[in-house]
Order: sequence, then structure tokens, then C-alpha cells
Amino acid sequence: MSESTLRRTVRIVASLALAAGLFGMLFCFPFLWSANMEDLVGAGFPFVGGAVLFASGLVALALTIGKNSTGAP
Repeated sequence: MSESTLRRTVRIVASLALAAGLFGMLFCFPFLWSANMEDLVGAGFPFVGGAVLFASGLVALALTIGKNSTGAP
């Protein structure tokens, strides 16, 4: 697998992680305004999971789009 193919694959997976994290956070957001404790707990954990997915996708995308030199991480 060449480096350009690997970078393209990482960009696609990172973009999918961004989209999945954003969807998870947006889906759970209305339930966070509920007065019911079960709704808060049930929406809080997936919201944090979506935030972790979004952040990891953002970091992976930033690292692959960064410098194209061979010394770049």
C-alpha cells in the first residue's frame, strides 16, 4: 500500500469519524435539555462518545493534511 493510498484512506476514515461524532452529538443534544434524569444519563454518555469520535477524526484529519514532508508525523 503506497503512502498516498494510505493517506487517502485515513482521510476518508477521519471524515467518517467526524460525521458520525457530529451526528451522535446532534442526535443526543435535545435530550440533554430534559428534566428527566434518565434522559440526561441516556443522552450524556452518547454525547461524550460523539465528542470523542469528532475530536479523534479532527486530529487524524489535521495530521494527514498537515505537512507532506517525509519527517512529518
